[in-house]
Amino acid sequence: MLARRQWLFGAAAMACHSAWGRTSGLQPPPVQVLTAWNQGPRSWAGVWTPNAPVRGIALPARAHQVLALPPAPGSRTPRALAVARRPGEYLLLFDPLRARPLQWHTMEEDRYLAGHAMLNADASALFTTETDAATGQGLVVERDPRTLSKRREFSSGGIGPHALLLEPGTPGTPGTLLVANGGILNLPETGRRKLNLGRMDSNLARLDPATGTVLAIYRLDDPDLSLRHLACAPDGTVGIALQAEHAQPAQRATAPAMALLAGSALRALPLPAPANAAPAWDGYAGDIVHANACFWVSAPHAGLVLGWSAQGVALPPLVLPGAGALASHAGHWLAGGRREAWQFSDTPPVPRAHRRYALPTVWDNHAQWLEAS
Repeated sequence: MLARRQWLFGAAAMACHSAWGRTSGLQPPPVQVLTAWNQGPRSWAGVWTPNAPVRGIALPARAHQVLALPPAPGSRTPRALAVARRPGEYLLLFDPLRARPLQWHTMEEDRYLAGHAMLNADASALFTTETDAATGQGLVVERDPRTLSKRREFSSGGIGPHALLLEPGTPGTPGTLLVANGGILNLPETGRRKLNLGRMDSNLARLDPATGTVLAIYRLDDPDLSLRHLACAPDGTVGIALQAEHAQPAQRATAPAMALLAGSALRALPLPAPANAAPAWDGYAGDIVHANACFWVSAPHAGLVLGWSAQGVALPPLVLPGAGALASHAGHWLAGGRREAWQFSDTPPVPRAHRRYALPTVWDNHAQWLEAS
C-alpha cells in the first residue's frame, strides 16, 4: 500500500558537489512513478515501475499533472488525481495501483482547468488553477479533496494561471500560495490557441490562501517570458521554469530557461553557453524539480536537462533526447526522456546517471516519484 504521506516530494557548483558527497552513499529508494502518457489515440494516467507493465486508466483527454493524494479518512485505498490539460474540463480521482476510477468530476459552467493542483499542508483542502471562460480571469479554486466539490474561489492575480506552490508558514500560520500566472489566455472554444500574444502579462503572485488576498506580484523585465512551473529549495528560494513567447525565433533561441525568486527579487538566469548554442533550443522549458542543492529544468524540444544551484550558478547541461517529466525523492531524482528514464543519486559538478531504465511510453509533462511503503 502507498504510505499516507506518499505525495510529498521528497552553493554554486561546489555546493552541489558537497551535496554529492553527502548523498552518494545512499541506497537508491524503490522507483515507482505516477504520471500520464499517450498511446495511440488514447491518453492514460497511472503508475510506471521499472521492468513491469504500466498500470493505467484511460482518460477522455490528455492530463497535465497527476498528483498523489492520501487515502480518504477511514480508508486504505490509495488515491491519485488526474488534472486535465488546459483548457481542461475534467478531474479524476482514481486508485493508481488497481487502475480503477473512484470519482469523475466535470468542470462547472464557465470554468476550465489550467493543468495543476496541490494540497494544503494538512491535506484538508485541494487547490486548482482555473480560468473564468467568460472574463478570462485567472482563479485559484479551493475544493474538497474527498468529493472534488468547489468550496470557494479567488483571483490568481493574473491571466493564465498554471503551477502553484505552497510556501511553508511559521508555527500557527498556514503559509502562502505562489501562483505562476503564465499570462496566456486560452478558451475552450478555441482550444490551445493563444489569444493574447503581444499583450500577455505573466507574473508570479503570492496569495493568502485563507482570504484570497494578493500579497505581492513579481514580474520579469522581459514581458514575453511566460512563468509556468515552480520548485522550492529548502532555504525558500523558488525556481521558475520559463517558456519564451517572442515573435522572432532568434529571440527565443537566446531566451532564458529559468528564473529565481529569492526574497523579493525575481530574476531570469542566463543560459549556460553549451545550451545557448544548442540548435534545437527554442526557449521552451518544461518541468522543474529541486534535488541535491540544485534546480533541474527539462527542455523537451532541445533534448536537454539544465541545472543551476540555488544561487543561480549553472551546471553543465545533460543531453537527454525528449527530456520532459522530472521527479525527485529523498535526495534522488529522475528525468524521463523519449526512450529512457535516467536516475541520479548524486550531483557532482558533471552529474552522471546512476541507473537507466527503458521507457515503453513517454511520460507526459510531469511525474511524481511515489514513496513505497
